[in-house]
Amino acid sequence: MTPKKADKFLDKNPEFTAKQCADRFPIMETTDTLTVYDTALIKAYEMEFGYLYYMLDSLLGKQIPDSTKKEIVTIFQDKKVPVVKYKYITKVQESSAKVQVIRDSCQKMSTKMSAKLDSISKQLTATQEKCQKYKGQRDNYLWILILFAIALFRRPLARVISKTVKPF
Repeated sequence: MTPKKADKFLDKNPEFTAKQCADRFPIMETTDTLTVYDTALIKAYEMEFGYLYYMLDSLLGKQIPDSTKKEIVTIFQDKKVPVVKYKYITKVQESSAKVQVIRDSCQKMSTKMSAKLDSISKQLTATQEKCQKYKGQRDNYLWILILFAIALFRRPLARVISKTVKPF
């Protein structure tokens, strides 16, 4: 079945198409939770508690009964700076059909790239073999040239050697 025929069939049967799409590619829902601390509000609370502690010190320095001092100290020990948090919940809905299309296109591209890589590696191997072959041929031609030069200049070389080397 060609894609054009499949497209026509799916256009004629929208209920079947919708059911197949829903079954094969359901919408995936993910939830993400993010907690944010309100640092400005925390600093404001800390400043207020600092002021209250300052007032407590000045009150405790005055001449007040010990029972009152104990009550004030217990009240302040029980109170702590509250931590203010904001919780954000994010819902993400993504179509698995789009994800599948992207996966398929990535797989096709990966297949094409691996085939291209294989062909390039084969070409590289063939080129290296040719280089080795030409290098061997070059060495052979060089030896032939050296032997030819020796054969050509054999007599002049023999004269030069006989003049420089004297027998005892």
